[in-house]
Amino acid sequence: MLLTIAALTVSAGWWLPALGGLLALEGRPAHADAIVVLGGGFPLRDQHAIDLYREGWAREIWRTGDLPGGSVVLQKARRLALQQGVPETAFVPVATDSTWADGREIARMAQERHAQRLLIVTEWPHSRRAMCVINRHLAGTGVVAFYDGPRHPPYTPSNWWRDPEGRRIVSGEMLKTIYYLLRFGVTPWAC
Repeated sequence: MLLTIAALTVSAGWWLPALGGLLALEGRPAHADAIVVLGGGFPLRDQHAIDLYREGWAREIWRTGDLPGGSVVLQKARRLALQQGVPETAFVPVATDSTWADGREIARMAQERHAQRLLIVTEWPHSRRAMCVINRHLAGTGVVAFYDGPRHPPYTPSNWWRDPEGRRIVSGEMLKTIYYLLRFGVTPWAC
């Protein structure tokens, strides 16, 4: 057991960044019909979406995580967007409570609103699983989704373990990745 601990400690400079790299997709903005901010991650995700909107990448911002009875985070996101010049008609709440529901509702809304291209905004630890789920729901619809994450994250795939929030988020995302594999058959390495 001590040898295992020693081996893990000595090789941590290799396997910790590799673990972060397994979760992360490379972001790139692309012109789209809507920027879709996945629930949670306020204000980092929302500010990035607002910046993308103001730069002209899309004409609407869809924000997931609108829970029955209202969501405090969604209301804060709306307020932030309106304060920075996003018209109220361009901010569209989406009722979801999980990444799986995000994918389902994003696909439904894309069809309903005749969107062909979507720019998904979330942080890098969530990017691979989220895009796998969204692409599964979009399969066969002709809708294309792109991913872009906040430009200045507080931690990266190469240093996440040095930040307490990074350790918490990445550990949770690893558990969620396993759960989504077992529950929904989402295989992130195949996306």
